[in-house]
Amino acid sequence: MCVSEMTMNRDGAQRLEIVQDQASATRGKNSMVNDAYERIKEDIFELRMPPGQRYSEQEFANALGISRTPLRLALHLLAHEGYLQRLDGHSSWQVKPFDLAHYDDLYDFRTSIEVIAVRRLCAMDSPPDLSALCRFWMVPEAERNLDGKRVAQEDERFHQALVELAGNREMARTSARLTERIRIIRRLDFTDAARISAAFDEHRAILRCLMTRKADRAEMLVKAHIGASRIAIRHITLHRLALAAVQPDAR
Repeated sequence: MCVSEMTMNRDGAQRLEIVQDQASATRGKNSMVNDAYERIKEDIFELRMPPGQRYSEQEFANALGISRTPLRLALHLLAHEGYLQRLDGHSSWQVKPFDLAHYDDLYDFRTSIEVIAVRRLCAMDSPPDLSALCRFWMVPEAERNLDGKRVAQEDERFHQALVELAGNREMARTSARLTERIRIIRRLDFTDAARISAAFDEHRAILRCLMTRKADRAEMLVKAHIGASRIAIRHITLHRLALAAVQPDAR
């Protein structure tokens, strides 16, 4: 990645951080706004509100049991963060459709951060403590937890932990915010049994390389692991989105 690309990525991450910090401050002032924000966001992440679906403010208000004023603030915050978009008129909203090119950009940035992280981990004087990650990912095959939602959560923890263990706080903060942005599409990678099984194998291999300080091999495995997820993203279909939705839309 060239210097200009790294600069753009860094600037984009800083803008994202400012927006999210402002949103957090606003939500903290009003529990009703925060509750509506969190519930709608979780529905989007769990695909109970699928990408492209339209909703009226009245539908939101009825489902959440709140008035329009705190609801509108929550909706505007979610729109500011890129999860919703306002349609023509003042009371109609749409879950933002997937923009695969945008997610490709985020995955490029994520890959760069994690490659730096694994190289730092392999170069440390004292080996990092990977025991918590090993307890989930390095169990015998017969003992693997194959629940897609749990595996998705542990996958997030795995990658964030590697960045945090690398010791660069700014890089860890940026990684956490990237994780938040790609979560909606990243979870789809764990609706398929074959991908869940592959995730265990891939994480196990990465951990072994980190424990034996094989930096080049660890970098290659991280790139391949993230690349496999990107390929799955490119093949997302409406059918897969429907399968990933745990519950029917209740709005």
